[in-house]
Amino acid sequence: MRYTRYLKNSYFLQLLFDIVFIIILFFHFLKIQYYHLGIYVVSLRELLDAHYKALILLLMSWYFISLKTHLYEIKRNTGIGIILKNNIFQIILFGVITFFVSGLKKDDLFSNKVTIYFLISLFLITFFIRAVLFLFLKIYRTLGGNYIRVIFIDENNNTPSFIKFLSKRKDYGYVNCGSFLANIEDDIEKNKYKFDLEKLKSFILEEEILIIFFSLNGKLSHSVHDQLVVLAQKLHIEIRFIPSTLYNSFYSLDLEYYDTYPILLFKKFPLDDFWNQFIKRLFDILFSLFVIIFILSWLYPLIAIAIFLESGKPVIYAQKRVGLGGNIFYCYKFRTMKNSKDNDIKATVKDDSRVTQLGRILRKSSLDEMPQFFNVLKGNMSVVGPRPHMVVQDNYYNDLLLRYSRRHHVKPGITGLAQVKGFRGEINSREDMQKRIIADIYYVRKWTFYLDMIIILRTVFKTIGGDKKAI
Repeated sequence: MRYTRYLKNSYFLQLLFDIVFIIILFFHFLKIQYYHLGIYVVSLRELLDAHYKALILLLMSWYFISLKTHLYEIKRNTGIGIILKNNIFQIILFGVITFFVSGLKKDDLFSNKVTIYFLISLFLITFFIRAVLFLFLKIYRTLGGNYIRVIFIDENNNTPSFIKFLSKRKDYGYVNCGSFLANIEDDIEKNKYKFDLEKLKSFILEEEILIIFFSLNGKLSHSVHDQLVVLAQKLHIEIRFIPSTLYNSFYSLDLEYYDTYPILLFKKFPLDDFWNQFIKRLFDILFSLFVIIFILSWLYPLIAIAIFLESGKPVIYAQKRVGLGGNIFYCYKFRTMKNSKDNDIKATVKDDSRVTQLGRILRKSSLDEMPQFFNVLKGNMSVVGPRPHMVVQDNYYNDLLLRYSRRHHVKPGITGLAQVKGFRGEINSREDMQKRIIADIYYVRKWTFYLDMIIILRTVFKTIGGDKKAI
C-alpha cells in the first residue's frame, strides 16, 4: 500500500473546473440572450470586449463566496449531503450577485429567464464535478490510496468501537498502526505497545504517523495530556481527542473574556437563535396546514370510520408525553390498541396483543402518527425533532442515561433523526435507547433547515416502503 497525503491539488482542480465551466456557460448564455434580442452573428471576441468586466466580477464573486460556503472542502468525514448543501448555498449567493451585475448594465447582461437557466446549468455541472470527486476519493481510499497513518494512545469506553468503525470504513482512509496503552506488555502482532514517551516519538517518526487519537479519561496520568500536545506540536502532526462518552461536551464550549479572565461556557445550540426558531416554526405551520388541508381532510374520516367499525370509540388516543423543556402535553394518535389501563405506562413491544389488526397496518405505515400535525399546528410539537416519550419512560431514562434531558432542548417531532437512522421499534436494552439518544443529541447540536428537509424526505420513503422496525 502506497503512502499518500491528502490530495492537495483537489482544491485547485475543482476551482479550475468551475472557472472553465463558468466561462463556457457565460458565453453560451450570452449568445442565447443576443439571439433573443435579434442579434444572430456575434464573435467571441466581440462578446469578450463587451462583457469582460462582468465576467471578471462574476469569477471573483464565485471564488470569494466559495471561501464562505467551504465549497471545495471535501474532508474524510464529509458526506454527499454536505457537498450538496454547500453547492446550493454557493449557487444561491452567486445568483444574487449575477442578478445584481446583470441589472447594473445599460442593457441587461442576461434576462431573468436566461439567468435562471444559467444558474441551474452551473449548479448541475458544479455539483456533478464534486459528486464524482467525492465518489472517486471514497473508492480510491477503499482500494488503499490516499490514506493517513494513525495511532491510538490510551483507551476509554469509546475507543474500541471507534477503532472497529475505522477498520470497517476503509473509505475514510485511516490506517491504524498501533495502540499505546498503560500497564501492558508489547504485543507486536496485535499492534499494542506499552506507553513510553521516547518510544512513542521514535515510532511516530519511523512509521510516518500523521494523526494521534488520544482517549480522554483513560488509564494514563493527566500529565500525559500536556506532554502529547507538546510532542505533536514539535513533530508537526495532528492530535485529536476521543471523549470518554458519546455525550461528552468537550467540544461544546465557548471561551469568553471578562476583562483578561477567560471563562468557559456551553455553546448555544442552533435553535437558541431567534431567526432559526422563526424559520422552523414558519415551516411547521405551513407544512402542517398543507397536510391537514390536502391529506387529513379526506384521510382522517376514512381511518376514523375504519377504527370505529373494528373496535369502536375513541378514534383518537391522547397520551401524555414529555416535550420542550420537560413540559407535559397531550400527543394525538389514531388509536391502534384495545382500551387498556396499561397503555399509558407500558411501551409497545413486538407482537403486542393490545394492538388491533388495523392498528398494525397503521403503525407499519406510520399513519397512526398523522393526527400529530394538529400538535404541530398548536405549537407543542414540530414536524422534525426527537420523538416524545411517555412520562414514565422519560423519567426512567432521564435517571439512567447521561445527557438524556438534552433532547428536551427542542420541540419533539413527528419524525426524527433517530427514526430515519433505523433506531425505532421495541426497546430491548439500554443500548437500544442509548442509540436513539445519541441521534437526538446530534440533532439538537447540529440542527439545520437542510437537515430537517433530509429527514422529512427519508421519512416519506420509509413510509411508502414500510418500516420493518415499526411495531
